[in-house]
Amino acid sequence: MFAEVNLIGTGGGYGESIVINLGNNEWIIVDSCINPISKEPLALEYLQGRGVNLKESVKLIICTHWHNDHIKGLSKILNECANAKFCYTQVTDKAKFFRYITFDSKKVVSDEETASTTEFLKCLEILKFRKSQPIYAFQDRNLFSTDYGCSIYSLSPSDYILDQFNVELESLLNNDFSVNRKHINKTPNNKSVVLLFMFKNHCALLGADLEVSKNKNEGWFHIVSNSTVLKPLKLSLFKIPHHGSKNAYFEDLWNYHIEKNATSVLTPFNLSTRLPKLEMLQKYANHTNSLYMTSKVTDSPKAKPRAKPIERLLKNLDRKPFEVKFEKGIINNSINLLDSEATWETKVFEAAFHVNPIFK
Repeated sequence: MFAEVNLIGTGGGYGESIVINLGNNEWIIVDSCINPISKEPLALEYLQGRGVNLKESVKLIICTHWHNDHIKGLSKILNECANAKFCYTQVTDKAKFFRYITFDSKKVVSDEETASTTEFLKCLEILKFRKSQPIYAFQDRNLFSTDYGCSIYSLSPSDYILDQFNVELESLLNNDFSVNRKHINKTPNNKSVVLLFMFKNHCALLGADLEVSKNKNEGWFHIVSNSTVLKPLKLSLFKIPHHGSKNAYFEDLWNYHIEKNATSVLTPFNLSTRLPKLEMLQKYANHTNSLYMTSKVTDSPKAKPRAKPIERLLKNLDRKPFEVKFEKGIINNSINLLDSEATWETKVFEAAFHVNPIFK
């Protein structure tokens, strides 16, 4: 019996999604991104290509946070996977949160873009239609378990973050919605759901976009210092958080909880900020000989001509647009659940590649 963790990345900032086989044709989908050409969620394309019965085999869909590069297409996934449970960050004041999601989803953004909360609102509407109770993620919660020894835990957000989120919602509802504009999240990634997968004797950590904070009550410092689930474990597979950015690197996590040469995977981000930087790739490569990325960080070509009003607006804003190249890569990691001494076998497809040879 084999388990799989498949990281799908698109380069260019189109997003990432993770598709997991728990070992008995039971699947979990973490986040969503779309093929900008077909407009289809890449997780669905992947599972359909594998011949997976979406209605019967997908057991859980997890939204780590509702930024566009992690949520686009998620409502279609939820709609197609009719029997799957839906998991997202716990909110302490549900009524206030639903008001915020509803208001923000109505904001005018642009002709080509919609608020990420619009996608999330669609998911909530599907749950309401199905009369399905969501699963809320918070520190050290068991989200799902199988009868053959596999478990999934959320390690974040912390209680402090949940309380702060409630304060943030109060402020947003009182102030921001007087202006017809998209809400800019004041704390972009600190509400991310970090996931720990225990495949019998093998452990994988999916870092979402969680960052390191100066506040010890949140972020990676809080998880490493306070998670009773993580405390005794050494991890053999790690999805590096936030596209390998410097602000998501926490050395104590690598030193105490990630095995030397653990399989480590990440997705790039090629928009206004190109991640990961070469110096960070070198740092990660120093920890492991098994570092993989779904595509390279590349310079984007000059943008195609746009409508004159848009060109004038960009000129007034002193912005220089560029085209974002769509380049999909898949990193497939599989492990034999019947062998306690097994290691992860990694295969790369399309644009994905092994990073370490670059530094040799």
